[in-house]
Amino acid sequence: MKTILLEVEDSVYKVILDFIKLLPENHCHLLEENEQLSQQEQRHIQHCLTQIQKGDYGEFDDWEVIKDRVCNESRKSW
Repeated sequence: MKTILLEVEDSVYKVILDFIKLLPENHCHLLEENEQLSQQEQRHIQHCLTQIQKGDYGEFDDWEVIKDRVCNESRKSW
């Protein structure tokens, strides 16, 4: 499994949380805010954040495809 750290506005938090809860339990595990990450998970998150800050998205699956798709969708809304 991979970990996603996501910060969202308060106004959409519950909607996103409700959507995630619809996913099959064997495909995702929701870490509640009070649930602590292991040291290994914390190190991995910090490593990913450091890579992102350097502009290195190489560890992320299909990043170029996703980035292109998001950019194209954003242009359509202009």
